[in-house]
Amino acid sequence: MSRFRLHGTVQPGYRWGPFTLRVPFIHVAVEIPELTQGLFIAGATGLSIVPLYMEWWGMSFETAVAIQYESVSERTAFVTAVVLLVGVIFLVMGASGFGYRLLNLVPRALKAGIILGAGMSAIYGEFVPRSDVSASRIETFPVCILVALCLSLLLMFSQPLEHWKKRSRSIAVLSSLGMAPGFFLAMLIGPWVGEVSYKKLSDYFVEPGTGEWLLRPADIFFSPGFGQLFSEFSLLVQGMPDLEFFAAAFPVAIAAYVIGFGDIITGTAIVGHAARERPDEKIPIDERRTHLTIGCRNILQAIFSGPFFPLQGPLWTGATVVVAERYRRGREDMDSIFGGIFSYLMFGIPIFYFVRPLLELFRPVLDVAFSLTLILTGFACAYIALAIPQNRIERALTVLIGMVIMYFSTFLGLVVGFVASVALLGRRAWKKNTEEDSILNTDF
Repeated sequence: MSRFRLHGTVQPGYRWGPFTLRVPFIHVAVEIPELTQGLFIAGATGLSIVPLYMEWWGMSFETAVAIQYESVSERTAFVTAVVLLVGVIFLVMGASGFGYRLLNLVPRALKAGIILGAGMSAIYGEFVPRSDVSASRIETFPVCILVALCLSLLLMFSQPLEHWKKRSRSIAVLSSLGMAPGFFLAMLIGPWVGEVSYKKLSDYFVEPGTGEWLLRPADIFFSPGFGQLFSEFSLLVQGMPDLEFFAAAFPVAIAAYVIGFGDIITGTAIVGHAARERPDEKIPIDERRTHLTIGCRNILQAIFSGPFFPLQGPLWTGATVVVAERYRRGREDMDSIFGGIFSYLMFGIPIFYFVRPLLELFRPVLDVAFSLTLILTGFACAYIALAIPQNRIERALTVLIGMVIMYFSTFLGLVVGFVASVALLGRRAWKKNTEEDSILNTDF
């Protein structure tokens, strides 16, 4: 793939308006480490939302894999309205250019606080009970999550290990797999410590009473219920929700945009942080294009699959961090960041969902993968956020804003952060570091 991009230029593709189409194997290469993680980690993380669909919308497992009211029809109409409104808001903000101008109005300390708040919220959420009857994931899988987390941190972020990666090919390959080794280790030790049971998996293959082999060749392949998803939940079949659902959904859609706004800031910082170490590739970051992409995606999701609520924002922070971390090591590790993203999110996941034995294998450890992704997200957001402040006041504001976001809401964090930045920093809140900031930059 290196022959397709000159040093310091943008990865080639087919331009169409503000977008660029990059075709796999033509414009982007397959990155095996990211494909592996997409196949297992991302697949397992995605499946963790399936029980919610089964409970709230009465979907079968097959239909749920393909995708606050009492009745299922009302829930469907309400969430579909949310998806549509979020899409419209992003489209309007992108087409008008107001979303881009709004991002430029965000003070530096507030940007750092948003990223830190997202990271702390991700970690904090793993210690909070999921419901009145369900313990937190960290309480349910303490050993599995801790072991997977420790190994993942070591392989992805250990500075002493960098020396051994250069001397040992096996260590380098293992480290390139990111979260996958830690996740596999958790799967192995889970039964030993009593946190994971594969009893249902064995029952799926072998009759418990007779020991008869049950799996037939036809059972290997899994067929997600795309047809049922379309016929029972799509906007084309169910029709447009009533105005009352749009009225109820509007405040939720605004909140979703605020969270998505924070996601754009976080994603820009993560990619920009990695891009500084890769002068061989120019990454075109365009917030207006991001707004348009999210708007089109949400509207198409509502039309064809109805209430698809998990991906209302623009960023999967965990996956972005994993790809960016290996990308920053150099072109010999990852030719282009687009290859890593394609491999993680496009090449691996679809394969996973069509092989039933893999689905059954990962059912018991879905929460481990989900928790591992969120905690690593928090770790990465912390080191990126704390590198942005340029003086002691900005560092303090970053922590303050992060705490408000974690304990209250993103919207309140934005308000508090903007007011505090203006009051404590004035115009310096938007300035790059200069000599006139030397007094503020004094460390104690």
